[in-house]
Amino acid sequence: MQKFIRDNRWPLVIFLAAFFLRLVYLIQIKSNPAFSYPMVDELWHLTWAREIIGGNFWGDEAYFRGPLYPYLLAAFVGITGDSIFWTRFIQIIIGSFSAVLVYLLGRQFFSKTVGIIAGFACAAYGTLIFYESMFLIPVIYIPLILTAVYLLKKIEKSNRAISWLTAGFVLGLAATARPNILLLVPLIMIWAYFGIRAVRNDKRKFIIPVIYLLGVLIPVLAVTARNLAVTGEFILISSQGGVNIYIGNNPDTDGLTMLMPEVRLDESMSWKDFTGATREAAEAETGTELTAAGESSFWTGKTIDFIVNNPGQFIGNTFKKVVYFLVGFENSDNADIYFTRNYSSLFSILLWRKGIFFPFGLILPLAVIGIFASWKRRRELILLYIFIVGYIPTVVLFLVTARHRLPVVPFLLMFFAAGILFLTETIKKKKWKRLAINIIILAVLIILVNQTYFEIGFQNISQIHFNQALTYERQGNLEKAEEEYIAALETNPLSPTILNNLGYAQYRLKKYDEALSNFRKAINSDRTYARAYNNAGLVLEARQEYDGAERFFKQAIAINPELYTTYINLSNLYLIQGDLEKAELGFKKSIEIAPDSAHAFFRLGSLYGRQKRFAEATEMFDKGAQRGEPRPPDYVNWGNIYFGTRKPEEAIKMFRRAIEIDESFEQAYLNLALTFHTYGFPPDSAEKYLNKILSINPRNEAALRFLNEIKK
Repeated sequence: MQKFIRDNRWPLVIFLAAFFLRLVYLIQIKSNPAFSYPMVDELWHLTWAREIIGGNFWGDEAYFRGPLYPYLLAAFVGITGDSIFWTRFIQIIIGSFSAVLVYLLGRQFFSKTVGIIAGFACAAYGTLIFYESMFLIPVIYIPLILTAVYLLKKIEKSNRAISWLTAGFVLGLAATARPNILLLVPLIMIWAYFGIRAVRNDKRKFIIPVIYLLGVLIPVLAVTARNLAVTGEFILISSQGGVNIYIGNNPDTDGLTMLMPEVRLDESMSWKDFTGATREAAEAETGTELTAAGESSFWTGKTIDFIVNNPGQFIGNTFKKVVYFLVGFENSDNADIYFTRNYSSLFSILLWRKGIFFPFGLILPLAVIGIFASWKRRRELILLYIFIVGYIPTVVLFLVTARHRLPVVPFLLMFFAAGILFLTETIKKKKWKRLAINIIILAVLIILVNQTYFEIGFQNISQIHFNQALTYERQGNLEKAEEEYIAALETNPLSPTILNNLGYAQYRLKKYDEALSNFRKAINSDRTYARAYNNAGLVLEARQEYDGAERFFKQAIAINPELYTTYINLSNLYLIQGDLEKAELGFKKSIEIAPDSAHAFFRLGSLYGRQKRFAEATEMFDKGAQRGEPRPPDYVNWGNIYFGTRKPEEAIKMFRRAIEIDESFEQAYLNLALTFHTYGFPPDSAEKYLNKILSINPRNEAALRFLNEIKK
């Protein structure tokens, strides 16, 4: 054991340093309200992982993006019992190994000293720490890429087929996490052909790259086979490619954020809504129903058309994206990196933007010095150039964010370390002229890299507050959500989405006047924003202004006939007014539009129960439960069906389930009391639940009357 520690002390020390920094960061950011409430890509991956655990292992559609990480996350979630903290904890262990791999690569390509410097730099690299704690692809993608390069370096002079097959397999695994790495495979094959010195026979040299390619294809084609089996379509890994490349290359793109003229992308759109919206837009333009492969081909075709018809704009956008890739600013996409500093004192040291954009704004200039200093050894370092220069187009073709350029960083860190070592040795050797030239180059690079160009270099303050508001809403803290929405409006006062969400939070807080005012502002900002009309209708319904509510609901439907929730709301209004026929038609229409929506089935089931159509009601509740978890009112309505069909035990189960979800739900306690009293249970059992209601709300008239009747 002592020999192992002695022989591997640097990998162990670097791993422990990386793990310690990540653990401190993880503990500190627990204070962030968003820690336990993942959003955007994080939420999508976590939902996908839970579906895998829940029994839908293979899924029933083509993979929209690389599936490796969600399956790995499913394993983590299974191990931790769905604990957010401990799942993130497992991830930082994996992330800590990246620092060790950087050390090993630095030692292989340069020297032990370079490996040590690069390894510690990776251990303390703030952006890596940030993303390795999130439910995002880099946590496994970067270690796989580093492992793939490590294996290639070890076997570059070998002709063993199994070694090349293994190295290819690891890169293929990385491709099943993020397919864009496949664009580097031809370059690696060329490197392999010309770099294998152990083989002089040209035919044999040709076979080695082919074996490597076969290794890459093993995991890739396994995913392809799954897609073919599930959908009947040949989709290599995922169907996201066409949409992604169009987002990066269309008339509206800015190279930083998801923008496309065909789909309204606002602050609150989920990935599920986004994928549905892109499919709907493609089908509307083609006039035909599209498969996943067909949709991807459609958007790829649109991209090609844009490039061919707008070469100047394409070249300009590409130039801007190259600049974005090279500047020090970390462009956030899921959560704001710089805002996270508010929750971690450690992170505030490891990442900042005062004077320079640290750390990338310092790493890149020193890495350039390292590249120049190592130029004499360029033949030995070609593999590193491939994974730096070759990877840049795979990002620039799409969107440039901190997360997407992150795979290049570990390779830059090796040159960064080489640059530091070169400058140190230049000082030791007192080569002042060479030192002066390199210091001037370094200073110029630092100045250039730490500037703001075009749209980059600015935090989206409005989006930060908006995301915080969404988190507070999910926690049920509507007061804090309202505060954050108001803060978001300060820098984006005309956003219909923020105005609408603020209004909805105020509606739930029963601030009806303020809510209606914000819904009207949202409508004035965007006359086609159907959700604002729908929510304005809810306010008027709550104020018992039924005619006005009906007008708003119908306006929402006229703007967006596919907004199924509005049909539900309109039908609820008809129920209040006693027009059961119109209510039934509305609920059926909502089911027709959204057959997977549980809520529509529950509402129709409650209507049938009200009409004493108990068999149909039971059928609707059963179908709804197959599609989603009922809410407390749904359980109460379902229990009422069993009450009406003289099944008190089943009714009691439903009422109690409603209480388990919401312990303050007075109606559930009242119905329990009524069931116990009606079906001959001991009188004190009904009294128990009536007293519970009165402890929650001493003025509940129904409970007071019922209790008096029982005591007479």
